[in-house]
Amino acid sequence: SLGAPDAKVVAIGGSYGGMLAAWLRMHYPSAVDAALAASAPVLAFDGLRRGGRGKASPLFDGNAFWRVVTRDASPAAGAHADCIPAVRATWEAIDSATGSAAGRAELSSVFRLCEPLREGASPSDAEGGAGARLKALLLNVFDTLAMGNFPYASNYLVFQQTRDPTVLLPAWPMRAACAHFAGAVTSDAPSLLRRMAAAAGVLYNASGKARCYALPRSALDGGDGIWDWQYCTQRLPQETYFNLTGGRDMFWRFNKSAATIATHCTRRFPGVVQRPGWIAATSAFSSAGSASHIIFSNGEYDPWRSGGVLRNLSSTLVAIEVPQGAHHLDLMFSNAEDPEPVRAARRAELTLVREWVAQPLPRVAHTSD
Repeated sequence: SLGAPDAKVVAIGGSYGGMLAAWLRMHYPSAVDAALAASAPVLAFDGLRRGGRGKASPLFDGNAFWRVVTRDASPAAGAHADCIPAVRATWEAIDSATGSAAGRAELSSVFRLCEPLREGASPSDAEGGAGARLKALLLNVFDTLAMGNFPYASNYLVFQQTRDPTVLLPAWPMRAACAHFAGAVTSDAPSLLRRMAAAAGVLYNASGKARCYALPRSALDGGDGIWDWQYCTQRLPQETYFNLTGGRDMFWRFNKSAATIATHCTRRFPGVVQRPGWIAATSAFSSAGSASHIIFSNGEYDPWRSGGVLRNLSSTLVAIEVPQGAHHLDLMFSNAEDPEPVRAARRAELTLVREWVAQPLPRVAHTSD
């Protein structure tokens, strides 16, 4: 009806949309001629088959996600040098304060919580300990600011909270949060708490109008709604389930076992079938024969690069690095503040797509080995 029966179709997506674009080209190549999968962690699954021999890979190293977040808070990514040691020291201060009524009252006040912290489960309790849920709230700050670490002010990642397009994160928001730790003394617990609260405000009070912050109902899933459903049913990668070490990252030691996660998912979604190995068994990008004509782009500052395709798998399964880029920055509208490496990555993507659509492209299915 559009008069273009021979038009080439390219699927483009970022994040989960990028995964869907890549899988669409893999499984239904007759539907699209090529795909651009930006910030798509298609390798972030346990048990991916490798080398055509049916052997499963080791468990995905989820902590790699938090190591990228930590690097974003370092001078290597433009953040203040005091940020990482101060953030790492703050968790002990929170754990210590949750042990007393006076400490919990102080935390409730400093972090402007909508409801006061109550005595109950231990700070390490996976589902509901007061300290654990507060730390989950704060962990989300660094997670979100790393993904949204754009070179210009943006409402990406805050609009879902505010529904106000005028509310923006600042340019380089991770650097803005880390600036609150400049000059911090790691032994000064009250100061660390105040600095952490100010850093949290970069995200949670971007509007300047937030009266209080609500804790997530679970420290395990971070209250992550639809993504928790995706994880529990398909084990779609979700960072709240990735282990923390407190050594290789700037957080605390928290090992989230498969048994604990399965129990949580059963409690959260009773009767729902969990298929932890389904995607790895059916949709592995592991070799040149997995698919064709897909671009995988990953930003230097994006923690989801930890599960992305970072090297070429073939001449038509191409990895493009986006230096100084965060979560699918290459798919965002051009901005005067875009670093030149980001512009170069976009040019490289456009060049490849133009080359591919100018050729007769195969529309036959590929077999994932």
